[in-house]
Amino acid sequence: MNASETALLQDRMASAAAWVSPAFERLKCDDACTSRLPSLASYSLEGGGKRIRPFLVRAACASGGTDPSRSLPAAAAVEMIHTYSLIHDDLPAMDNDDTRRGRPSLHRHASPAQAVLAGGWLLSEAFSELLRTPLPPASISQMVQRLAKAAGASFLVGGQYMDIHPPASASRAWVESMIGGKTAAMIRVSLELGAIAGGCGRDVVSAVSRLGDRLGHLFQLTDDILDVTGTMEELGKQVSKDSALGKANLVSLSGLESARAKAEALSGELDAALAALPGDWIDVRLLARYLPQRRS
Repeated sequence: MNASETALLQDRMASAAAWVSPAFERLKCDDACTSRLPSLASYSLEGGGKRIRPFLVRAACASGGTDPSRSLPAAAAVEMIHTYSLIHDDLPAMDNDDTRRGRPSLHRHASPAQAVLAGGWLLSEAFSELLRTPLPPASISQMVQRLAKAAGASFLVGGQYMDIHPPASASRAWVESMIGGKTAAMIRVSLELGAIAGGCGRDVVSAVSRLGDRLGHLFQLTDDILDVTGTMEELGKQVSKDSALGKANLVSLSGLESARAKAEALSGELDAALAALPGDWIDVRLLARYLPQRRS
């Protein structure tokens, strides 16, 4: 990936981040909420991050020329669920991380109990946000069902459970299954929701769903590589934690150089498959090309 393509991707991602951010302002204006939950949730939502999932929602919606504003509630909803999962991941009872995106994790900023409640509030508010989608009820129902499944016990929460309760000796199949839940599901559903909002046909939604799973695996693979090769300054969180705890991941199972080669190969496969889809998927293609070289 050359410098001009990297600059284009960074510009598109910054645009998507600016586009979705105003949707979070409504959370602060919940007059019915008398607790600190809106401000606590906002602390984590506004803590930075690349907004990759909203970027994917927007890109999928726009792939066929549809106004991406139709997908704004979905983009906000997936980021809210992603943020809730990070809040809970960082808790002492789970990954026990004191830093997130270069500043104190929410349980250190407030307290573990408040972090639990703020995460739960974000999860429920995400579905309220998704219901704002300006589409027919049947389309909204399909989006709600897909997001609920991706966030549920078979995927996101199930993957988190697997991560904190690993077997004594984890196989590659087990690791792949954990990634499919903890990471890939929310990448996949981002593309699905965007494609539905954009009016893509059933065949295209099915195709981007499959590719979303593979993109999620690529994202986790490069994350595991960065956990070995990156720095806290680059990542904004503790590094080499998995290896220190003896956790199995795709790097520990195959070695660093093999993992890097796999990331490059998967990146190329995704780029070609996305290019073959109807519509313009250049933004997602750029992300797939970029992931093997990312440093944050």
